[in-house]
Amino acid sequence: MTLALPLDHVVALCADLPAAGAAFADAGFRVTPLAHHSAQMGTANICVMLADSYIELMGIVAETPANATWRAMLAAGGGLRGLALRSEDIAASAAALTAAGIGHEPVRAFSRATEAGELRFSVIRLAPEATPGLQCLCCQHHSRALLWRPEHLAHPNGAGRIAAVQLPDPAPLVPLAALPGPGRVPLRAGAPAVAISLPRPLPAKAEAAILRLAGLQVIPC
Repeated sequence: MTLALPLDHVVALCADLPAAGAAFADAGFRVTPLAHHSAQMGTANICVMLADSYIELMGIVAETPANATWRAMLAAGGGLRGLALRSEDIAASAAALTAAGIGHEPVRAFSRATEAGELRFSVIRLAPEATPGLQCLCCQHHSRALLWRPEHLAHPNGAGRIAAVQLPDPAPLVPLAALPGPGRVPLRAGAPAVAISLPRPLPAKAEAAILRLAGLQVIPC
């Protein structure tokens, strides 16, 4: 069975967010500055922007009701715990989820101010029982150019795009293949990992630091 989903980004939960970001930077990735989400969310992130998708390193900065699920996942070890699927029409994604019988929350609109401008996006969170152990959502970006900025895509190590995502059990995600959306990326079974197009392997020390601090393996391809 081959499963490919329209990937927007993966989320890696990190107990020490700055250290996880530094590990990626030491491995030759260009990382975004640490940014805080809303006070209600109580989270912050550092992103590794790649062609068409990205890795979001997320940390908890304050305990809030909104991040209870993330906190539980972090307490269980963190690492690769979130998967965002790309949508170019969030209403169509909602309709597809409903038609497939996949439980989900209503569409919510969010925004976040950055030095480059206001990031705007709409999301649909899937019901927890739809993807056990993994928080999944559909995401439509309304300001992609502000997020995928050229300076964030110029990785010293030559990183290009996410070529595949590896999860311990991708079987519960099979119904999501019916969702519309571009940028389909293969999902396969295995230890949590992302396969990234790289011209050469990462230094062993850098790869080990990413695994230890972000809970995922980077596989060059």
